[in-house]
Amino acid sequence: MGLIYNPIHKLRKDNMKTQQVNTTAEQFKLITDKKDEPDYKAVSKFVGGMVEAVTFPNGDLLLLNEEGKLMGLPLNPEATALWRKHFTKETHLFGYDDFVVGPAIVIAKDALNTWAN
Repeated sequence: MGLIYNPIHKLRKDNMKTQQVNTTAEQFKLITDKKDEPDYKAVSKFVGGMVEAVTFPNGDLLLLNEEGKLMGLPLNPEATALWRKHFTKETHLFGYDDFVVGPAIVIAKDALNTWAN
């Protein structure tokens, strides 16, 4: 028997406005040129909420929805594969078996401009 999971955003009884999450468009973007680097507002719209930034050991930056797991967003296989490539059991005590959900953007180290500040 599987677990029954009710995402927190579906349990809200008040009339709080929830932001639409990007579930129909592309779920993963890789930015390799500084001229294509998105601003915070564009990233927030793409990931569907507050932005969490994680720097990979090689200097690349992963941008994802900070509350994606709480919202019950679907697994992002591309971003999860990158996560597990960079955070391995051999190099990290924890986090190596984590996963990424929802839309995500990776900005290559050489393409970082405003997000590097």
